[in-house]
Amino acid sequence: MDLTERINELELRLKKEKSARIIAERNLEKKSRKLFDLSEALKQSSEQLQQLLTEKTSELEGVFSNISDAYVVMDIDGFVLRMNNPAKELLGFDVSENINLLDLVHPDYKSYTVEAFKQLFYTGSFSNYKAVILTKNNQEKTVQINASIIYDQEGKPKAAQGIVRDITEETLTKEKLKEQKSQLDIIIDNSPLGITLMEPGRTGFIKVNKAFCTMLGYSEEELMQLGIRQITHKDDHELTATYLSRLKNAEIESFSLEKKYITKDKNNIWAKTSVSAVRDEKNNIKFQIAIIEDVTSDLQTKQKVKESEERLSSLVKNLQTGVLLEDEERNVLLVNEMCCSMFEMGVTPEELEGTNLKNSAENFMDYFKDPTHFMSRMQDVLKRKVRVVGEELELADGRILERNYTPVYIEGTYKGHLWSFNEITLQKNYKDTLKSQKEKYSNIIANMNLGLLEVSNEGIVLLANQSFTDLSGYDQEELLGKSVSEVFNYQEESDRVQNFMNLGMFISEPFEVKIKTKTGKKRFWLVSGAPNFDINGEQQGFILIHLDITRQKNLEIQKERLLQNLERQNEQLNEYAHIVSHDLKSPLRNISALLSWTKEDFRNQLGEESLTNLDLMQIRIEKMDHLIENILKYSSIDSDRVDNRRIDLNTLLEEVQEMLYIPEHIEISVCKPLPEIVADATRMQQLFQNLLGNAINYSNKKDGRIKIDHTQNGSTYIFSVKDNGIGIAPEDHDKIFKIFRSLGNNDMSSGIGLSIVKKIVKLYNGKIWLESEIGKGTTFYFSLKNAVVKK
Repeated sequence: MDLTERINELELRLKKEKSARIIAERNLEKKSRKLFDLSEALKQSSEQLQQLLTEKTSELEGVFSNISDAYVVMDIDGFVLRMNNPAKELLGFDVSENINLLDLVHPDYKSYTVEAFKQLFYTGSFSNYKAVILTKNNQEKTVQINASIIYDQEGKPKAAQGIVRDITEETLTKEKLKEQKSQLDIIIDNSPLGITLMEPGRTGFIKVNKAFCTMLGYSEEELMQLGIRQITHKDDHELTATYLSRLKNAEIESFSLEKKYITKDKNNIWAKTSVSAVRDEKNNIKFQIAIIEDVTSDLQTKQKVKESEERLSSLVKNLQTGVLLEDEERNVLLVNEMCCSMFEMGVTPEELEGTNLKNSAENFMDYFKDPTHFMSRMQDVLKRKVRVVGEELELADGRILERNYTPVYIEGTYKGHLWSFNEITLQKNYKDTLKSQKEKYSNIIANMNLGLLEVSNEGIVLLANQSFTDLSGYDQEELLGKSVSEVFNYQEESDRVQNFMNLGMFISEPFEVKIKTKTGKKRFWLVSGAPNFDINGEQQGFILIHLDITRQKNLEIQKERLLQNLERQNEQLNEYAHIVSHDLKSPLRNISALLSWTKEDFRNQLGEESLTNLDLMQIRIEKMDHLIENILKYSSIDSDRVDNRRIDLNTLLEEVQEMLYIPEHIEISVCKPLPEIVADATRMQQLFQNLLGNAINYSNKKDGRIKIDHTQNGSTYIFSVKDNGIGIAPEDHDKIFKIFRSLGNNDMSSGIGLSIVKKIVKLYNGKIWLESEIGKGTTFYFSLKNAVVKK
């Protein structure tokens, strides 16, 4: 190919390349335009997306900041990345403190939390996770958490977020409600009153408590199948239905009535039934709650009281004691017929009540032998307001009255006074006669053939009559101020002689001693004695009577006659004790009846304070009655009246506890079962009742404990009654067994109980002793020989 062709070919090829290049440039220009347009569209879309993202981020920030619950974001290791203000307040930490949530979990919830986190990363979320955490100030919080996983672009977990709710108060409230419901169930089940729950339209009960089941004799399951009509006596069907209808119609919200119920064994009981309605928001009855109280015994008591009031009314009309009750202004509140009659007032009690005696006392001056003294003394008594007992008033007509004045104080405030009058003309004449007789017998004592010694509690001779100096050979100067045991050389030692020498026990029976007189003669004396009390009732020594029985010791016949004579005297003394106790109890019953009449008839006029004072007077009268009754029991304990039978002491002890009032804070326990013995059941009951009553009366602990135990030694049982009460000082160990001696001022003690115990133990050839420590308690021990009674 020549050069021209080559050039032409190259030019043609160049032309083709230029043409192709132009086409490529045009295509490139089109593509660039499209790419530019697309780039502009993407830029605009990116700007819109960025704006939208900014708006959403702002919205989320607002939600994150203002959510009321705690919100926390943490990494996969548990470290907090972000949290809102409620979270900071809940935990007490800030994000800058680099806290790990797992470190805040209570130790008891560690393993549970680890398992919950495994579930979170496995499933991507969990809800209602509950745990206890410890805040920065170490305060325990119960929380509920709902959480979810945050993933990266590759779908891998990179963090977790959760809502944390503080449910501490809610949890405590639920637990408290649960506890209260449990307590309410306990209260209902253990209530002494019957409680039932019914639903309208339902035949049986929804709930009944134990007391209601016991009251009617049905089981809970049986009552759930019965309706109220089936257990209500037919006489009360109509009345019950009427009240229930009014309750249903919202005419009343509750009602109360006394009605008869039919027990399972077909008996009738009276019960006070109080029914209340529980209504829903539409005022329809949802439940009916009933409280049932067995008042059968109360109604029987009311009937007895009514009958008693009728008897008391008749008794008061014939009361032989004049009574006048005045308030602080001397207005007459109460006066009886006998008082009006004593002073010949010429008015009835009804006419006198309500009048004021402050300025009218002068009207009664002429009734008294010494009117001036009467007025001055009465004004002095009213001014001093101190109790006066047994003051004598001599009337102008020769009669003598005994006046008693009792001020009435209510909570330390003087509220009036009570005058009581008894005519003692005969008694006064008797006292004067008695005084004359006393002077006569004093001369007789000084010269009688019985030797009399008055000795102190320590055994020192204070007085000896002429007969005693003749018996002993000693002059008064040789005896006075000397100890009895120093003067006489006793030839026989026995328990009774030792008691006589120590003078530590009440000498209740005559006993014999063998002595030497001053000249060395051996003589036998029969000695009897009794405690000698001062005017305050304190024992100041003994009076001992001595009879020389030397000749009688040699004459068995005369000795037998003497013993028979002593036995008859003891019987007469017992009979005398019964007669005296009856005469003592009669006026006490009259006063008790008068107080009851006063309380019932003048309840509205007297007021609560005066009624309380009358109740206190009633209690004192009952205590005196109890004292007299115990004296009778004490005097009736002897070997001739025992009825020995085999008795189970466990059953007897249960009966004794039922008879006693045992406060809730005192527990009586038996260490091991008590034996069966042959003895008198009444005496054993008196023995245990007095020991347990003594332990209860002198218990001063919040948790009183009384334990009963026994051991056996051959045919002898040794029993113990142990308490944790006030304890007894060593110097009082012997005194407490003496009649009318008690420790402290316990109103429940008559001072006879332990004397009865000792006498019963002695009856069974036993002994009684005690161990005690002040403030820690006392243990009484006593021994009994099974079926061996001292004759």
